[in-house]
Amino acid sequence: MFHSSSRRVFSCMDSEKIILKNLSQSEMEEWVQSLGHKAFRGRQLFQWIWEKGVENFSEMTNLSKDFIQELEASSSLELTTIHQVQTSESQGTSKFLVRLGDGKFVETVLIPEAKRATVCLSSQVGCALDCDFCATGKMGLKRNLTSGEIADQLLHVRRFSDRPITNIVFMGMGEPFHNYDQVIRASDILNSESGFAHGARKITISTSGMVPQIRRFADEGHRYKLAVSLNASDDESRTQIMPINKKWDIAELVKACKYYTELSKNMLTFEYVLMQGVNDGLGDARRLLKIANQVFCKVNVIPYNEVAEGYLRPSKKRINSFLEVLEGARFGVTVRWSQGDDIDAACGQLSTAAITENG
Repeated sequence: MFHSSSRRVFSCMDSEKIILKNLSQSEMEEWVQSLGHKAFRGRQLFQWIWEKGVENFSEMTNLSKDFIQELEASSSLELTTIHQVQTSESQGTSKFLVRLGDGKFVETVLIPEAKRATVCLSSQVGCALDCDFCATGKMGLKRNLTSGEIADQLLHVRRFSDRPITNIVFMGMGEPFHNYDQVIRASDILNSESGFAHGARKITISTSGMVPQIRRFADEGHRYKLAVSLNASDDESRTQIMPINKKWDIAELVKACKYYTELSKNMLTFEYVLMQGVNDGLGDARRLLKIANQVFCKVNVIPYNEVAEGYLRPSKKRINSFLEVLEGARFGVTVRWSQGDDIDAACGQLSTAAITENG
């Protein structure tokens, strides 16, 4: 039956309406059957919402007028709205301030590059993990997003973008595996042939290291890519910047990562945000080499985007020295210079803490 999250009371209405975007395709089929219609009408409805991105029931041209009237009376396509869009003049990155139905906000980022266009989705309002270097973590956790609120972000960006979206990453606000069920439901919408039809290997879910969820992700056999934010190569440093390390230290995290890669046969990505004097020394690089050599992985080195007091981006000379230690490793190494830092849209900079619930 339908998830409880699929129902939401609108303050402007006397009765409760079904929020269709919070339904999976199978739930939508069940729901239209409960109204006395055949299941294929649910599939059509799902396609109109996600594949075609219509904003009004009247645009659903293969549905009867009577059915459309029934939909208008019992359900809603409304879920989130765009409050503001900022675009970097130098880099072309766009940041979307998305207003949720309860007045809270999240941020979504579109990153256009030469051969691809990546959308960075948020999964929570704020974050509970309190990573010391991350603006989102300073907000605390306000609430989880529903699958519909997550997928709706992509609808907004797709309407705005003048080019096809090629890649989707769950690296916006929140810890995706702290909202595991809704993130997987949203990913299934993004991947569905009746939804956005994005290939599973073009969808990446990131985690700060929630070990039970990494193992569950492996056990459930999801084909989406997995990225793990490592950000330090010794427990003392990692605990300083990522309190989650107190619960699952690096050794436990590596075991879970190996479990995932060995069971799934899929490569994972270690994300390593490079911060001056914290995790950018030659010893840090040598320990990272040993860690990553244990796992079927690649490593993304991300020079820090300055957000929190006390953390700085290393000099290019120091970055290059760090990378030299990793040369010849049996895993791939890339350097990801985050885009959109001039509009606070780069990695670690997303935050809506200063925005009131009234906008």
